[in-house]
Amino acid sequence: MAAEPVLSICVPSRNRQFYFRETIRALLRNERTDVQFVFVDNSDDPSIMNGFIAEKIGDPRITYLPSGERIHSMMENWERAVSAARGRYVTVIGDDDYADPDLAAFLINLEAKVGEIDALTWSGFNYVWPVDGVPPLPLKVDLNAKVTRFDKRDLIGRAFGWQGAAHVPICGNSVYHGAISRALLLKIRDVFGGRFFEFPTIDYENAFKVILTGKTFYHVSRPFSVPGVCPESNSAATRTIAEEDASAHRFNLDLGRDINDDPLLSDTPFRAGRGVTATIFVVQHWLCRKYGFPHMGYEENLVKALMRNCENYRDKESFDTLAARYRASLERWHDGRYLPLFEPHFTPLPADAARSRPPVTTGIDNEGNLHFAENAAGTRTPGELFEVLKGLLVPANEIEIALP
Repeated sequence: MAAEPVLSICVPSRNRQFYFRETIRALLRNERTDVQFVFVDNSDDPSIMNGFIAEKIGDPRITYLPSGERIHSMMENWERAVSAARGRYVTVIGDDDYADPDLAAFLINLEAKVGEIDALTWSGFNYVWPVDGVPPLPLKVDLNAKVTRFDKRDLIGRAFGWQGAAHVPICGNSVYHGAISRALLLKIRDVFGGRFFEFPTIDYENAFKVILTGKTFYHVSRPFSVPGVCPESNSAATRTIAEEDASAHRFNLDLGRDINDDPLLSDTPFRAGRGVTATIFVVQHWLCRKYGFPHMGYEENLVKALMRNCENYRDKESFDTLAARYRASLERWHDGRYLPLFEPHFTPLPADAARSRPPVTTGIDNEGNLHFAENAAGTRTPGELFEVLKGLLVPANEIEIALP
């Protein structure tokens, strides 16, 4: 492996050794030598991953950080992972995800074409790990590979102004399932508290700092990673408010404190862990308070996002609980000025929804999207599925870079 790899793929993990091992196997099947793999364990039983890695440690691309004498919070574990990265570009994925090492080839070509790259994002799809007796979901992927440059002002408007937001701001540019230049990450560490990550909502905190600090932002429509959802993942636990609350409680136990006790959050009624939209807004509020960034003009867009967050719940109890929380916060926010705008509407699931899933169709539509099932060709991991799809995707080193 080169002294400075093009790309570092970081995979922090905790107590999900089955998925972690499958992800490692999938990554190592790629034979590129200009990629570094940073595998970071943080499990209660270190022996499982230590034994597994011992068989593979001869691969010079591997940097392995075993579990330590104490269990680290997720934020600390990500800090360990990114601190060990040596590549010009860094991406972080979960232990139940997959990233295409051939991303390095595209980064080389894009860099040669445009020069400095601070952040690269890409399109893709989520993958739910199979559970016996549960039918696969339909998926689609864009077979085209269009490259776009983003304007920083637009990104700031979408991120901090909540312009065009669903229940979350549409901004991307996180090191999580994105490629961020290591030079920019080091700058972020220097500017923001001497750490890569300061706030426990790691992905959004990093995205906001990248947008504030970076200059050049690109996107490619070809997927280069697959976010996975295994039965033990955090995203799998966000189906009802009760399950989300339990997940937030476990998160605080892991962190060793409640982030809402931070004095910088004393002047906002919204609380992290009490609704996805509120959690992301709290990250922004904390960041702007700590570093003195002005934050205004977003209020009505945020209220719309809070409404959409409620409307995502199709069980009445979750909808009512979250709507009541947001109403209580809005009553105290700006003297209740924006409360009249908050009018979420509940839509129940059809009576037979629990017994049915969307039908799976296969083929290519008129827009160049390939439709397929999660278990296409009998695959059972995100890495296996990506390898099947890869033969239909534009090769990473052949993507046309046609920018104005």
